[in-house]
Amino acid sequence: MTRTRSGLALAVLLAALVALVGAARPAGAATTSPSAAQQLADKYAPLAVVRAHPLACGDGEPYLPTPVETVLGAADVVLHGPNGQTINAPTAADLAGKGEGWYLDLPGNPLDPACTYEKWFDKAATGKQPTVYAHIATDPDHPGTLALQYWFFWTYNDWNDKHEGDWEMVQLLFDADSPAQALTTAPTSTAYAQHEGSETSDWTDEKLLRHGDHVVVYPGQGSHAAYYTQAQWFGKSAAAGFGCDSTLAAGTLVTPNVVLLPDSPTGDFGWLSFTGRWGQRAPSFNNGPTGPNTKTQWTHPVTWQVDEGRAGAVALPVVGGPAVESFCTMTEAGSLLFIKVLDRPALVIVLILALLALIVVLVIATKWRHGDDRHVDRERRAGQVVTASFGLMGKRIGALWPVIVTIGLSSAAALALQRLALHRRPSDDLTDVYGVANRPLAVVLVVMISLALAPVVSVFLAATSRIVENLARERSADPWQSIALSVRRPAGALVQLTLYLVVTALASSLFLLPIALVLISFFAVSMPAAVVEDLGFVGAFRRSTQLTRGKHWRAIFLSALLIWIGFSLPGAVGGLVLLVTGWPFWVTNLLVILLSAILLPLSAIGLTLQFYDFRQEDARDAVAKVAEPV
Repeated sequence: MTRTRSGLALAVLLAALVALVGAARPAGAATTSPSAAQQLADKYAPLAVVRAHPLACGDGEPYLPTPVETVLGAADVVLHGPNGQTINAPTAADLAGKGEGWYLDLPGNPLDPACTYEKWFDKAATGKQPTVYAHIATDPDHPGTLALQYWFFWTYNDWNDKHEGDWEMVQLLFDADSPAQALTTAPTSTAYAQHEGSETSDWTDEKLLRHGDHVVVYPGQGSHAAYYTQAQWFGKSAAAGFGCDSTLAAGTLVTPNVVLLPDSPTGDFGWLSFTGRWGQRAPSFNNGPTGPNTKTQWTHPVTWQVDEGRAGAVALPVVGGPAVESFCTMTEAGSLLFIKVLDRPALVIVLILALLALIVVLVIATKWRHGDDRHVDRERRAGQVVTASFGLMGKRIGALWPVIVTIGLSSAAALALQRLALHRRPSDDLTDVYGVANRPLAVVLVVMISLALAPVVSVFLAATSRIVENLARERSADPWQSIALSVRRPAGALVQLTLYLVVTALASSLFLLPIALVLISFFAVSMPAAVVEDLGFVGAFRRSTQLTRGKHWRAIFLSALLIWIGFSLPGAVGGLVLLVTGWPFWVTNLLVILLSAILLPLSAIGLTLQFYDFRQEDARDAVAKVAEPV
């Protein structure tokens, strides 16, 4: 009996101790292990590699995937309603249940962002950890398959389309009926959302990069479209995006905090029932997007992956070539112009119409017919210089073929060497998968190859001018002699090279463009002056200044047109060909190289005929001045 009572007393004492320990546990401390859903979400949580952003308001990705609390509750964010309602600093409860006509408005103009949103994000996201939202879904049309989705929220989309708010996602599919079952097996496939479409892969696909079980995502700079690796991406559709998306650069590895979304959109997750827009209303594709719950993949993830997924995105070579570069530049410029029209339609349309009117006036004001390419050294109107250049090129192609072939081969060799120097070289570094970004010597070599091409082209343009001079004097137009003489007497090539490099550098900036035009107006005919009159470097510029006196506007118009024909038109043609055809990149690059090899000498012919025109006019004016009565 005593032993029994002692055991009972011991049991009571142990129970009391357990109760005391339980009472001492901090409020809110976990008493159970994470749910199977949370374990599944944590196990495969994505790592994001965003492009490095070393300078404020410079190149790179300034934003990170962020929690919605970055915008919800912010004092300078407003929720607008369809009937003019406004709610300042809206919370999740304010968004709950609201739909069509409601939209969030962040401070700034989405069509003219400048650096506004970047600076705002830097302040609003202070103290907030990068976040991804996990959602587990099934598809009624595909029983037995479980989808694990990860949703990224970005505050601003700064690409060829510009809008506040941006939702992107990736998903993994499992042959499972529940999260607990999914934990016992590997995923079968993945889908990464890209613009209005998606790219898919099997779980064992080499292009799917993983760190353990964690999938790695490469968001496009500005667009935040999810890609499988680092590259520059080509697209010309809504599904693939219109233009060139880039994940190719040194990256920063981001490990987002995983927030598992509940089945019921209540409390802090009331925003899940919001079907309005997560950004300011704007025209066309610049409208703020709707949230995850409005997307097809939210309720039909497998159907979405099967119907809208494509096997791969089109990756561009690291060194794309002239046609590819022109396509990327043209699509970006066209998109930005369209956005400017949407933002300030009256001003931009007036400026465009004024520019078109100026072009029409200039075209009508000059004379195009009767350029007479037989007599080289004579006066011509601006339009006649252009037509005579084409006529001379066509009739004297036999004297110009060494120049054309050499320029073409040099351009092709330069492109091949650049690609060899900066080719993809796989590495284990997830932030530099192909070892491109962290190879500064290779980048320097690519630049040097590009710069080395310019002197070669300059020599042959000077040789072209010398051939035209021989034709004008009815001498033998032996191209090899002209080339050899241009090498022995390099003033013409040096003048051409100097003017090209300086004008190109200035013209790359809108603010410095007027200075580039002023230089052209003074030094437009300096290269042919050096060749035809056998002048030195300084003398050629001085002679050009003398001949263009009083003719600056004409020099700008004609020289700019000739320079555009030789240096820009081939690339523009290649970009358009890529846009309207399915030709391979190498074919369009070859087309651009061939056009450049023909049109660059044509440009030199035009500049030389312009020199003759100015010189004849200058001589006529001098005779007239002498003949004036005293």
